[in-house]
Amino acid sequence: MARRLWWQRPMLRTDEDQDLERKVSWLELFFDLYFVVVIAELAHYLLGHLSWHGVGEFAFLFLPVWWIWIGATYYLERFETEGVENRLFIFLQMIPIAGMAVFVHHGLGETSVGFGAAYAIARTIQIFLWWRGGYHDPQFRPVARRFVTGFTLAVALFYISLFVPSPVRFWLWGLGLFIDMITPAFTIQQQAKLPKFSTSKLPERYGLFMIIVLGESVLGVVQGVAARETLALPMAVIAILGIALTFGIWWVYFDFIGRRAPKSGTGWTFVWGYAHMPLAIAITAAGVGTQTLISDTDWIVQRNSGFLIGGAIGLALFMMGVLEFCLRHKPDEPTHPIWSPAMKLGAGVIAALVGGLSSGMYVLALQCCLMALIAVPMGYGMYVWFTQELEEGELRG
Repeated sequence: MARRLWWQRPMLRTDEDQDLERKVSWLELFFDLYFVVVIAELAHYLLGHLSWHGVGEFAFLFLPVWWIWIGATYYLERFETEGVENRLFIFLQMIPIAGMAVFVHHGLGETSVGFGAAYAIARTIQIFLWWRGGYHDPQFRPVARRFVTGFTLAVALFYISLFVPSPVRFWLWGLGLFIDMITPAFTIQQQAKLPKFSTSKLPERYGLFMIIVLGESVLGVVQGVAARETLALPMAVIAILGIALTFGIWWVYFDFIGRRAPKSGTGWTFVWGYAHMPLAIAITAAGVGTQTLISDTDWIVQRNSGFLIGGAIGLALFMMGVLEFCLRHKPDEPTHPIWSPAMKLGAGVIAALVGGLSSGMYVLALQCCLMALIAVPMGYGMYVWFTQELEEGELRG
């Protein structure tokens, strides 16, 4: 009688080639909780640094956090097993990710060594996993060689940075992150020969990360209200509109993007995956922007608050338009392949302009303008969905 193997060798998953549906595991959901904590700390950092320089630092610190998540996500997409080793390697990554959460708030200051070390350790574990995948699966070996070479060079720069002063340390981080992010581009040809990425699990995985950053927007509203000494009707309306803006972003993402897979081809999957990075940054920043609006004096938009909320929502809409261009367009898809994403691109540009010109406006006026821009793709989505002619026998409810 055969028994399950408690320690399994990594072998490329072929679920998509066999038309098998995959679901995100409970372990991955638990793993994502660590990113909830890190992103909360990043949002708190941005709240205390409302300037162009502060936004740049926030985005710079967000990149290594995102890249750790990407590394774990794609490794499990390729090599997830039901063995104990799968849980062990995920647990080992949780430890440095927790370290990143501890050190990220002053990650460009007095705790930068701790933050850089935590990132380097997490990446070292992931590099080992990619090497292990190539060692046991010859089909993956050409990709593994490129991954291990590029990623090792990148992480080496992080280790070196621990022994040099700033700002040289951060220049080494920037170079390391650049190498990390361009390395997969040199594997597109080789990955095209591998089993296809999952069109069921991978979009769900990204969607769950978007839920995490949307949660930060909700938290921003709650914390903004809690920080006020007195409760007033205008603040309640502003808070409700803040929740509405978050709900609108959720609506647009999951109506147009989250339910669909990227176009066929490894290149499209890469573009689709990378485009989620600025979207995640924008949604997190939008939550901080809402929190600043609630705290603005006399309900008048301050310059930095307007720039932040308008720019963040504008970038979120713009990137959702970019993402939609990357998606498959099935025969029964009701949205237009050009006008639907173009609508989001245009709304995003206008939202950023409105935010830039909003200094001195009433907070409610700015929120209503931004909500109106989000409502355009929302309304379009409802129109094409509920006016679509269905085949007889299709479920309409």
